[in-house]
Amino acid sequence: MTRTQADVSRRVVSARRYYRSRFFITGITLLLLGAGNAVIGSSRLAQYERVVADGRARGYFPDTGSADRILRPLDEEGERYNIMRAKVDLYHVVLSGGLVMLGVGAILTIAALIRLRTRRSGGRTLPPPLASDSRGG
Repeated sequence: MTRTQADVSRRVVSARRYYRSRFFITGITLLLLGAGNAVIGSSRLAQYERVVADGRARGYFPDTGSADRILRPLDEEGERYNIMRAKVDLYHVVLSGGLVMLGVGAILTIAALIRLRTRRSGGRTLPPPLASDSRGG
């Protein structure tokens, strides 16, 4: 085997350690999903908060309505305003969930990297069992 082939096979073996680690894969997955949720949540949240602010500027305050306002049917713009308020709440949840996933993913990824590094350097690993060691009985 040539030196280049040995380097390539050594890299494949070292990469295998990472993708076989469940902690590492789970951490990376949570990082990616969390980043996507955080980006989408923050951009959509800003977009719908502007729409809700425009609605409030036009005089839509759904929580301060009197009894006759509650019973009266909403016009189309008032209904659109309420839908946008619900979307603001939804994207608050998406953003919060994304940030939680980012945090948990970062912790898992760092813990997995530390665990893989200590195993490679001979930290807490057990020696392989001997072939002559029979514990069957």
